[in-house]
Amino acid sequence: MREWFLSSELIGLDGMANSSTGISQKARRNNWVKRKASVEGRAFEYHISNFSEKVIAQLKERYGETADVTPIKGNASSLVMINDIEMLPIPVYNVYAACGFGRTVDSEYQLRMEFLPSQRLKKFNLDVESTRIISCHGDSMEDTLSDGDEVLVDIREQEHPVKNGVYVIRIGQNVFIKRLKYNIIAESYDVISDNKSEYDPFTLTVNQLEDFAVIGKVVTTVMKAVF
Repeated sequence: MREWFLSSELIGLDGMANSSTGISQKARRNNWVKRKASVEGRAFEYHISNFSEKVIAQLKERYGETADVTPIKGNASSLVMINDIEMLPIPVYNVYAACGFGRTVDSEYQLRMEFLPSQRLKKFNLDVESTRIISCHGDSMEDTLSDGDEVLVDIREQEHPVKNGVYVIRIGQNVFIKRLKYNIIAESYDVISDNKSEYDPFTLTVNQLEDFAVIGKVVTTVMKAVF
């Protein structure tokens, strides 16, 4: 699916300038992700992740589903240089994993791309295909994670039992971010909140284990709320 747009294709959209020069100036002010355009006579084209949801909606209306953002495979062509730093596009999903009593997810779709330094991903042995970004909801993982934090999730399949750590898990239709510790005696997982004064730990029952899945391991925060 298409992800890059020429300045001429952005002119006149609500929230955009009315000339190619104006688009270029806006791009420089906001440090947009860009690349050299393949169209003769055009300097740059701009990635859809630069734009607000309002602009993206207009692009979809104007150009149809070609404006959709799809995950980019982890190869050399996905690299983008920003201020001489190699950046990789990581999909950000609408999933808000509950750091509390659970949050039902009816559908999951991609919101945008977040460009992260490739060296940062390599530090955690991650690449584009193994990584997703989701948001936290609630206060049960304070002070480790706060409401609204975006976290980097390793979505590769984990060995059973998983090592002690913080994971995105699904119990039935509810998605949580919790600390897991394998309980050898119960042959199950203890599900632990870091905010122990407000949330008690619990051990998954046999019935809960049937509807239980580890979606991925929380590696680090991408954006952390500061209060």
